[in-house]
Amino acid sequence: MPHITVRNLDVFYRDEGEGPPVLLGHSSTGSSGQWRNLIERMADRYRLLAPDHLGYGRTSSHRGAVSLVEDELAIMTALVDLADEPIHLVGHSYGGSLLARTVVRLPGKVRSLTLIEPTLFYLLQAFGRATEHQEIKAVADRVVHYVDAGEPEEASRGFIGYWVGDGAFDQMDERTQEGIVRGMPKLRSEWPEAFEPHDAKADALAALQVPVQLICATDTTSAARSVIDILRAIWPQALYREIAGAGHMSPVTHPDAVNLAIATFIDDKDRGTAHGRRNEGRHPRRP
Repeated sequence: MPHITVRNLDVFYRDEGEGPPVLLGHSSTGSSGQWRNLIERMADRYRLLAPDHLGYGRTSSHRGAVSLVEDELAIMTALVDLADEPIHLVGHSYGGSLLARTVVRLPGKVRSLTLIEPTLFYLLQAFGRATEHQEIKAVADRVVHYVDAGEPEEASRGFIGYWVGDGAFDQMDERTQEGIVRGMPKLRSEWPEAFEPHDAKADALAALQVPVQLICATDTTSAARSVIDILRAIWPQALYREIAGAGHMSPVTHPDAVNLAIATFIDDKDRGTAHGRRNEGRHPRRP
């Protein structure tokens, strides 16, 4: 599997398939492995680029010299440049927040954007969603408190309980628990950034001329749904899909429904375009 060095950070990423490029961003405490099923589904006609975000999987930890999000966005920019042609962006949760910010900075290089409950929580306060803002801020404060207190397991228990359900962490197998606990220091660094726009304020998002798909689960949290509601108001032209019976982790728990929505949207945006035609029969560039 390939690696790329960005700002002296060693970044692991998956690079599979042939055709128009698609960049995938995964959720907090996870890895690019979240997208295995989607990659298998689309690799016959697309090139899928899926990094492990900083501090997760096989990628270096953030070193704190500059803003965490600025390092993450530098990595996304490097992968967009590596693709060397307009790219489809697909992001879930934390990965969605990174790719929403990426498209604001690189609008001319993006073919389409799919966001699955991105953690753009700064929008809640900006749009007067005080209850939802307080709800998610309490989750963030709890993680920060327990990580700083040297209790990453308790931080994990509360984090997973909020997003998956009460008691969900204790029901996981030991290997999964260990991976989540290892990710808590990185997650602690992510939370303050979730309440900062990093150039992706509402007016910057509204100015985008990129096809957008928004995906939300029917049983997600009120804070996550409120962010989606705000984005639907910002992008009234966006395609909206709900995943029935799923929660925030729908790409993992309901991959067939989520991956069908992603693939159908991207196929539609690529079908019949000059961009799609010029990739027929061509092997994409590799590093």
